[in-house]
Amino acid sequence: MIDASSPAVNIPAQTDTTKQRGVFRDLFNREVELEYGPGSYVDPEVVVDAPGKISIGANTIIRKGVVLRTDDGEIHIGNNCEINHYSVLHANGGIYIGDWCVIAPHCAFYAHNYTFDRFDTPITKQYVGGKGIYLMGDNLIGSHSVVCDNVTLGKGAVIGANSTVTRSVSFAAVAAGSPARIIRTRYGDHYDFQERERATEHGMPEDIMRYVQGRAELLTRFVSPDDSVLDLGCGEGMMTRKIAEKCNNITGCDYSSSVMEVAAKKFPQIKFIQANVTSIPFENDRFSRVIFTEVAEHLLPIQLKKALQEIVRVLHPDGALLLTTPITGSAWNTSSYAHIYEYSPQQITSLLKEHFDVVQMVNSTFGLFTASGKKSINP
Repeated sequence: MIDASSPAVNIPAQTDTTKQRGVFRDLFNREVELEYGPGSYVDPEVVVDAPGKISIGANTIIRKGVVLRTDDGEIHIGNNCEINHYSVLHANGGIYIGDWCVIAPHCAFYAHNYTFDRFDTPITKQYVGGKGIYLMGDNLIGSHSVVCDNVTLGKGAVIGANSTVTRSVSFAAVAAGSPARIIRTRYGDHYDFQERERATEHGMPEDIMRYVQGRAELLTRFVSPDDSVLDLGCGEGMMTRKIAEKCNNITGCDYSSSVMEVAAKKFPQIKFIQANVTSIPFENDRFSRVIFTEVAEHLLPIQLKKALQEIVRVLHPDGALLLTTPITGSAWNTSSYAHIYEYSPQQITSLLKEHFDVVQMVNSTFGLFTASGKKSINP
């Protein structure tokens, strides 16, 4: 059971932005200078590669022997984190660690993948890429664990010691093994809207059910039978099923493989796939509608920005994004444990206008925004 009174819940962002500086050694044993947030401690024997691509929040501890290697990516570490001895962060595709995370000694994070298809070229000279690793916050990674590229750990997720994490792990789940599999959750079997990340029909209070159904009915007004629809962050598919009654060319997508298994069993007539919002496995211009409902508040702000870039990529030039999110403007001081950041209408509008020419908030009750006229993506 998650304790909602825990100090790890809904702590506002650090207001003191005064940076500290330290001198460290890079991968070639050269001196480099790194900035980090107030109250943080970075051991002098931490190896720092490309300090300009690394950000560290407040009250965070990084202990002896940790390696921060960015290559072509970046590393963002939040507030109140602890990264213990001799852990390695290899961030070619980017590593993003939310607040209140603990990484035990001798862990490895590899947002980094070699390709090796050609025999006429040494592997070290072939393409190296990465899609990124995201820790949503309040995560615990057991010692000697490996987290692979294109993995997202939902808020509150825990990884047991000596595990190899090859797939994303959902909100407040405990995963262990090699490959890691979910063995239990941190919350009980009862339904509590303040603690559960996704809506489920089983045990849902009537007032919340009416709210969810009303949101679904509103969204269907913006979808036609001829549309090709991506329901991104669809959870167990309640909204997907409702929209499929009007448009059967719809795909549900969520980062949790266990949730996708539940959705596929409940609604076998609908296609569901597991994928992270920052790496959508579809070609450019694929969908005429992307539905992104009640997801933004569950993402790190930098993660939302990258998700919007992916949405623009897969959206048809004449298509539209339908986004709903609580528009409380509470920022980090969120209304529930499961939320990470709650936006104001102005913030959502500003984010969407970076990618779309036409942005409207069409319903304040459900925080529904429509965005169309996508801007071209820079190569």
